[in-house]
Amino acid sequence: MNIDDDMLNKLPLVVQFLREQHKSIGRITCNGRLQRFLYRDEQEMTTPTMLTPDIIIPSNKKNLVFDATMLSSLQGCGRFVDLRFNHNLISKRGKSNSFEVGSVVHKVFETFYAHIAKGFKRPLAIDNGMLAGQLYIAGCKTCSSELLTKEVIQMVQGKNGTFECGHKLDEYPGVKNTPPDSDKKYTGWKWALSTCEQYFEFYKNDFWVPLETEVVKGEVLYEDDNIRILWKAKLDLTVDTNQGIYPVDHKTSKQRRDTLSLSNQFMGQAILMRSNGAIKNNVGFQKTLPPEEKFTREMMSYSHDRLFEWQSEILPTWAYKYLEYLETGYWTPNFSHCDGKFGKCVYHKICESERSGRESVINQDFIVGPVWDIEPEELVSEDSE
Repeated sequence: MNIDDDMLNKLPLVVQFLREQHKSIGRITCNGRLQRFLYRDEQEMTTPTMLTPDIIIPSNKKNLVFDATMLSSLQGCGRFVDLRFNHNLISKRGKSNSFEVGSVVHKVFETFYAHIAKGFKRPLAIDNGMLAGQLYIAGCKTCSSELLTKEVIQMVQGKNGTFECGHKLDEYPGVKNTPPDSDKKYTGWKWALSTCEQYFEFYKNDFWVPLETEVVKGEVLYEDDNIRILWKAKLDLTVDTNQGIYPVDHKTSKQRRDTLSLSNQFMGQAILMRSNGAIKNNVGFQKTLPPEEKFTREMMSYSHDRLFEWQSEILPTWAYKYLEYLETGYWTPNFSHCDGKFGKCVYHKICESERSGRESVINQDFIVGPVWDIEPEELVSEDSE
């Protein structure tokens, strides 16, 4: 709907008209001046999500922001969601060994593919990627949250979010639960770096054309009279495979497993990228397997019907479940998820304690971490504990 200049003096009436005419849709296209007016006129209501070139007219709808980690956690256990996302409880022991070595590989690949996308020669891109991995292992003291006061962190994040070293907060945190050499229980960081070198050698004639790395995308995937769901995803890599442009997610593991396409992460990425699938870039830490079995790339393909079902039925069903938890204040535990194939839930001792003793367990084993945001290290490993 186009609004002529001679109607600008009647904007309050126009706003009311648009509210009534587009109440069931909640989205209209208009020129820039009217868009800004609508935004100011509705400041007392819920902040809208802006989607260029459209505008979502604010309403009394509940705006929810989901990502794959939060949705999968919600599908698993309500109490886990409450402890992790509402109370922001993280283990005092730090990240698991699996997460740490997965994060090392992730940082190497992130730097390597970013350099390739910018036109750097492959040898230089590999060298810089390996250096980034080594810095991730050692840690950067300038941007470590453990060595900075809350005032300094807030001041830097209030500006551009970049510290004197040029890094974001905890971009290179260092490893705490990963030894240099591997043993029966842990994967050593030396082997993680060696695995990256093997990967580069195996794909030395790679035909992929990297386009973007570490890009966060967000879009409203569902909307009805009561709720609006914004889905966010951080893409490890976007590539042109000569057969199409697809999102890629790097996954490290210590053992081979059959892959299922039943993944909130991959379905959400496929929808955001307007593609029929996403690529899982497998990186194995096994020492006995040949490279062709350690390094595989699997296409997670989806039909239009499967993606539409996930977007229009599965996603809103769990969104309403989330609202139910919020309204009742009770986050139902699911004891069938306490001991999974990747080990015990990090919060299992809390659930095993009597209610009167749970606060003591929390104070002993956990700290309050930062408010949840999309972080690649939460998804880089399939061996999470």
